[in-house]
Formats: sequence, C-alpha cells, structure tokens
Amino acid sequence: MINKIAIAFMICGLATRGLFGADLTNYEYGDESKAGEAIEKLLQETPVNEYGRIEKGLIGVVTSKKATQAGKAIACRALQQVGTEKCIPAVSGLLGDEVLSHYARLVLERLKSGKANQAMREALEKAPAKVKVGLLGSLGECRDAKAVPLAGQLAQSDDADVAAAAIQALGKIGGSQAAQRLAALKPGRVLVPVQMQAMVACAASLPGNEAAALCETVLAGTYSPSRMAALRALASADAAKAVPMIAKALKGDDLQLRMGALGIVADTKGEALTRAMLGLLAALSPERKAGLVLALGSRGDKAALNSVTKLIRSGETVVRNAAIKAVSKLGDAGTVRILLGMADSPALTASVAEAIARMTADKVDQALAAALEEAGLRKAAIKASIARGCTAAVPGLLKLVKAADAATRKDAWAALAALAGEDHMDAIMKAVVKTRQAQELAYAEETVKKVTSRAANKGKCFKVIANYFDKVPDATKGVILTLGAVSGDADALAMERKGLASGNKTLYGQALRALAAWPNASAAADLLKLAKGAPEKVDRLVALRGYIRIAGLKTARLTSAQRTQMLKTAMGLAQRTDEKKQVISGLQNAPTLESLNMLKRYMGDPALRAEAEMAAANLLWDLRKSHPAEVTAMAQELRKSKNKTVANKASKTISDLNK
Repeated sequence: MINKIAIAFMICGLATRGLFGADLTNYEYGDESKAGEAIEKLLQETPVNEYGRIEKGLIGVVTSKKATQAGKAIACRALQQVGTEKCIPAVSGLLGDEVLSHYARLVLERLKSGKANQAMREALEKAPAKVKVGLLGSLGECRDAKAVPLAGQLAQSDDADVAAAAIQALGKIGGSQAAQRLAALKPGRVLVPVQMQAMVACAASLPGNEAAALCETVLAGTYSPSRMAALRALASADAAKAVPMIAKALKGDDLQLRMGALGIVADTKGEALTRAMLGLLAALSPERKAGLVLALGSRGDKAALNSVTKLIRSGETVVRNAAIKAVSKLGDAGTVRILLGMADSPALTASVAEAIARMTADKVDQALAAALEEAGLRKAAIKASIARGCTAAVPGLLKLVKAADAATRKDAWAALAALAGEDHMDAIMKAVVKTRQAQELAYAEETVKKVTSRAANKGKCFKVIANYFDKVPDATKGVILTLGAVSGDADALAMERKGLASGNKTLYGQALRALAAWPNASAAADLLKLAKGAPEKVDRLVALRGYIRIAGLKTARLTSAQRTQMLKTAMGLAQRTDEKKQVISGLQNAPTLESLNMLKRYMGDPALRAEAEMAAANLLWDLRKSHPAEVTAMAQELRKSKNKTVANKASKTISDLNK
C-alpha cells in the first residue's frame, strides 16, 4: 500500500513520481495512472482528522497554473468530500471557467457557508452567460437570500436561459423579497410557465397570507400545471380562499382539473378544508360525490367521520360503497358501535359489516366482541365479526349458542363455524353435548365439521371430539364418526370400530362409510373383513369399494407390490362390472409386471376391454425401463387398439424404447 503521507505530498506536486507514476497536476483523462481512482481510495483509507493535509494538496492543484483541466476537476471532486472554508479562495478562482465552474460550484454548495455563497455572488456579476445559469442554480439550492437582488435583476435579462435560471433561483430561495420580485416580473410568453412554477415554489416558504396572495396570482393566470400546484399550496396556506376554486374544479367538466382537485383534498391537511368539502357534498352528482367521499377518507381527518358514516345509508350504490371505504379508513374502535347501530336492514347490515371488516385501527376486534353483549347490536356484530375474521369474538359467540333466542343461537353457530379454531373445540363440544333441538343440532354439527376440516392438527382436534363420543346423542355420534375420515389416525379408527360394534344400525352404516372414505391404508384390513363378512350385501359392497379405493390411493403410502396384491384380492371378491372396472383403474397406479398381466387378461373380457386397454397403456410407460421386453410386446398389441388415445400412448412408449 502506498504511504498516505507520500500520496499527500504527491498531490501537492512535491513528489517526482506522482500518483501511480503520474503527477495529478499533469493528469489527462485516459492516462494509465488513474488518478481519480487513486484519490478516491486515499480518501477512503484516510482518517477524517487527517483530511487537512489532503485538502492542502488539492488546493495546490486547483491553484497551479500548470495543472490540467482534468487534474483540477478531479481535485474539485475530492474537495467536495474534504474541503472546508480554507479552499474557498482557491475554488472561487474557477467559478468563471465554463468547464470547471460546475466542479467548483459543487464544492461551494456542499460547504453551506455564507463565505461560499458570497464567492458565488461575486462571480455571478462577471461570469459569462453560460456560467451565470449554473451559479444561479447553486445560489438557489443554497437558499441564499442575499442573492435575491442580483437574481431579480438577471430575471429581466435578454438572455432567456439566464432569465429562466434567475426566476427559478428566486422561487427556490423563497421569502417575501423573492416573492415581490417574482410577482413584479413581466416576462415574455416563453418564460411565463417558469415564473408560475417559481411562484408556487416560493409560496411554500411564506406565511399564510403572503403565500395565499402569491398563489392567487398564479391562479389568475392560464398555465394549468402551475394553477393546480398553486391551488394545492393555497389549500395549505388558506383553505377558505382555496375552497371556491376547488369546488369549481370538482363541479366542472375538465376531468384533469377535477382529479387534481380531488388529489388536493386527499393530501392537504386541515379541518377547515374538511368542513368546506363536507358542505359541498350535497351539490354534487352521485359519481362526483363518491369521488369526494373517497378523497375525504384518504385525508384521514376524523372531522369527516360522522358525515361520511351517514352516507352508508345512501340509496346510491356508488355513494354507499365510497362511504364504506372512507369509513374503514377514518373509523376506529369508537366508530364500531355507531356503525352497528345503523344496521337496520339486511343491505345496511352487509354494508356495515364490510366497513368494519376493512378497518385498520386498533382495538376494533375488542369493540366488536363487546358489542355481542348488546341485544340491539348483536346480529350486525356477528355479521361483522365473520366478515372481519374476528377471532376475538369466539368467547362471546360460545355464550350466545346458549341464548334464549333461537335466531341468535343459529347466527352464533354460523359465526363459530367461520371463526373458531382447534383450540376452541373442547368448548364447542361442551355446547354440542347440551344441544337437543334437531335443527340447532344440525348447525352445531356443521360447526364441528368446518372447524375440524381447517384444523392444522386434525388428529389433535379429532381427539378432543372423540372424548365426547359417549356423551352426545346418537345423531351427533354419527357426525363424529363421519369426521373420523378427516383425521384418519389410530384414535379415529378405534372410534369407527366402536361405531361398528354399537348395535345401532345407523351408526354402523355411518362408521362403515367413514372407513370407505379413509385417507390412508390403516382402514384396509377392516374394510376387507367387512367386504367378506358384513351381514348386508349393500354393506359388503360399500366396504369392497372402499378397499379398492385405498388400494389405488396415491397418498396411502403402499408399495407397488402391496397395491397389486390388494387389487388382486379385491378382484377375487368383485362380482359386478362396476367394481371390476374400479380395480382396473387402480392397477395403473400399481406398476408391477403382475398388474400388467392382470390387465392383459381383462382385455379379453368385452365388458372390461376399454378400461383395461387404457389402464395398460398408462402402465406401460412406468414399466418401460424395468420390463422392456414385456412392455414392447404389450405395446405392439395396443397399437392396434380402436381407441386412438390408447394406440398413441403405446406408440409413444415404443418410440421411447427404440431410443
């Protein structure tokens, strides 16, 4: 690594070798020394408290009569990082140079120093027009109030570029003096947009009355982009003066102005503007009223809440929907009770539920849960809880399933079905045990089904349910037996066996059908036993179909050999064509040579040929690598099939084997 002190001396021009073999003073872009990269690396590696040494060297380069433009430009770039007021005299000497003025100005801008600003003001008077433009830009960026007189004079320059830069600088500098200069200008047509933009920018720096006066001057003009910006600034400075103009834009036919005015309403803070816009609502058409309501919602001023909330009752769908969205942004927990109290019809209940569902404020869920305790708010609170997915309402809903009112109990069960989780299952089952009325029991059963179906741990959830099996009515026992197939674990299987042995014909049938829908192979032995020995033919048939289903089930985690054996056993029991076709369909998921041979036999049965051919064509692809000879022979035969799909699959298999 090059010694840091040595590099500093190189920069000063006191070293003969310079940076990487070349003195920065003589540097030209493209030189192999890459002086710019070298200095950047030096700055990264040098502690801040040692920057003074580097600054001194850079000043030497900037003031050197021998230094190249490239060398001085690189030196100025480095001074942007390490320069202090010490470098101002040196850098100021470059301000009049059309090439280097830019680099010098960036150094002075960064200093944010009165002395730096003074240097730029002094240079401004003597600089050529091209350089004046840049200097004015820098003085504007520095918000140099002392530059206002100079900028004011140059704003009337015959050079359009200089005049534009001066006008822009006045706008950026801001303040009363700059505002007066801008307002007094009478520029040519080309510079009017520049003047208008500068006046809007200047208004942001002024107190209310002065800002309003400047904005009104712009609004009196015809340059639309600046007029909209001025209207926005006026709304912030003096809402009362802005309201008539905003109202005019909202009522007018110019879509661009109307949308701009809505944007101003949405973004500009202040209760005065909110009140004024609320007063305007009645005068607008439904579509424009809806737009203004949405803008009021976006501005987040709660002063609009009561008025906007009432519009949820509007007979105009577009207004009602806008009010719902606005209230969802403006409302909070305290708004919940007000909204629920409005829900005196099914349509309003739905609208209120949607508004509450969209709310993002804190404690809305707690407010909904509390509303369940009030009879007059309860129905709407239940609907809103469902729409919002408010699980905080579950404890209250569990109480309501015991309410005296049947309609309330029905609504509470429906809400529990939507909101309750597996952790609530024990409390739900306690309520189910006490339910006796048939219709209500159906609601309770539906709740148990839905909660179980979405439980992350279905086995754990079903275990809770199974603990109540002996405590519930037979009708509910049937529901629990049906739910066993959702879990499919050992506890569920044990309960299904209990149902089979119950002596109750209905429970027996429900347990059997649950086993037939089992999600894994653990019920296969029970189903086979029933397929062989169930007392009723229909039950033997249900068991056999369930057994065949599991044999072909991809999620049953069976080996191909196990699947094949199960299907072979099932075919031995099958007497009807339907069950035989079911076996054939399962064989295509059991890729063994024995499965292929079985399908070959069934292809000789006219009643089974079509299904057997299709299953064999599918099976060939899975067996082509392990049994190529047998697959080739079968594929050659299937290529002659009248079923084009079968023939094509067989041809594809042969083509793959031929590769």
